[in-house]
Amino acid sequence: MTVRHAAIAATLLIATVSIAGCSPSVPSETMSVIPGNDILTADLSNDVTARGVVLAAVLLVAGDIDKAMTKGTVTQAEVDAAREAMADGTLDMWRQRADSDQAASK
Repeated sequence: MTVRHAAIAATLLIATVSIAGCSPSVPSETMSVIPGNDILTADLSNDVTARGVVLAAVLLVAGDIDKAMTKGTVTQAEVDAAREAMADGTLDMWRQRADSDQAASK
């Protein structure tokens, strides 16, 4: 799955969650990774990328997160950040950060 596909899937996920009010498949327990608007500018730890958080969110809803973690596609920290972002409505900020990070790497 490319970053673009993950971003598209995440955007669809955000729209679905916004319309439905909440996602029933997201656990309520989360750890605080990065609060609100700091997502766009904060230094990320070595085991978290914005792309990984967006991908983890997609996999939590429509994929096999355990398999992705086993293969190293996403980290536990990215999964935790994705769960928190889905619960608090900040997933779109992670998508923006992923787009920004990708543009900066070119």
